[in-house]
Amino acid sequence: MIQIPMSDSQFTSATERLRTNGIYLAGPTGTLTKDGITASYTHADGKLTIEIIDRPSLLPLSLIEAKLQSYLEQSVAYDASKSSL
Repeated sequence: MIQIPMSDSQFTSATERLRTNGIYLAGPTGTLTKDGITASYTHADGKLTIEIIDRPSLLPLSLIEAKLQSYLEQSVAYDASKSSL
């Protein structure tokens, strides 16, 4: 499970960025699926929590979580740097 501090505006921006990569978040809670990976997510109290619930057996859970966390943290950092301009 990964947890990332994320404001409502950052969640909205991350949702838009994920959509451009074929990952759709429909509201503050739900399920996302891409390339055989399924995860449940919740955005509440300033935090995005994602739990991988299904994946191809050849993909290590740690790799999936690390990639997703890195992408989302970069998204949050990008939004923070953009808003400071």
